[in-house]
Amino acid sequence: MKLIPEWLDHDYCLIAWPCNENLYEDIIYKAKQEVECVINEISKTEKVIVMYNKKDLKEVEKIKVSENIELLECKLDDSWMRDIAPIFYTENNKLKSTSFQFNGYGKYPNYYNDNKVSEFISNHLKVPIRYSDIVLEGGAITYDDKKNLFTTSNVIFNSNRKQKNKNDKIINELKILFELDNIFMFQNGLINDDTDGHVDNLLCPIGNNQYLIASTNKLDPNYEILKKNKNDLIKFFNDTNQKFDLIDIPLPTRKKINNKTIVSSYINFYFTKNKIILPKFNVKEDNLVKATFNKLFPNKEIVMLETENINYGGGNIHCITMNVPKI
Repeated sequence: MKLIPEWLDHDYCLIAWPCNENLYEDIIYKAKQEVECVINEISKTEKVIVMYNKKDLKEVEKIKVSENIELLECKLDDSWMRDIAPIFYTENNKLKSTSFQFNGYGKYPNYYNDNKVSEFISNHLKVPIRYSDIVLEGGAITYDDKKNLFTTSNVIFNSNRKQKNKNDKIINELKILFELDNIFMFQNGLINDDTDGHVDNLLCPIGNNQYLIASTNKLDPNYEILKKNKNDLIKFFNDTNQKFDLIDIPLPTRKKINNKTIVSSYINFYFTKNKIILPKFNVKEDNLVKATFNKLFPNKEIVMLETENINYGGGNIHCITMNVPKI
């Protein structure tokens, strides 16, 4: 398996400072405060590289409160680091990376700087890079330690991604590149997800054949989608004769900010060596989810951070971070 599961040790965490005022509008100032809290929390455990636009230098200088925080100037269009960073993998016990294409989810015109970020990061870290013409965001895939990659067909094969290759060629290239045995695709993600349904709101492998999977009650409009997702995943594991343990993680109660319904999921979290950093929504599910994570990760501290203003922009903790694996 060339891909390195997120629960293993990291050398760095990469984060981009929020800069898209058209997306966040007046919420951007609160979103920046929340991102700062995420940076500070992660920096207690691992080194964080904060990338920023030149005009934001004075802002980010104020958040450099630890030797574990490094500032790196870079031209950015937005702050979804998970989607614009390279995908790291190992080959011959060396860290390497793949730079996929990024097209602003086929919806936003300003993505040209973000499409260069993966190359910029690889060069900065002196990691050998391979280029692919597949349009693929990091939040669109997740993977375990058994040569399985998980994604969503409505994302990777969406016409707005404007893929140059046919579906089977894309699948074959990914399998060869990362030495995969299987690529499983959910049909759909969460309703109104601006990414068309990124998998990092739906599923997270955590090792030992365990997988966190998003679930909800019958009153939630996502109920039928998530029910089908779970049934399809069970069938996949059974058909491929794999051991698995699916752990239901409920969606938080739906909330609105500025009359916009927020698309939220606790599965959108970040691993560190000794912590799990979870989004907090100040809803009834918070305590239940934290208790579940305490049972699943008895040797890690479970930290919940308020992120609803980050979430207003369309993502959460996992979306704004990218772990650089330690080899």
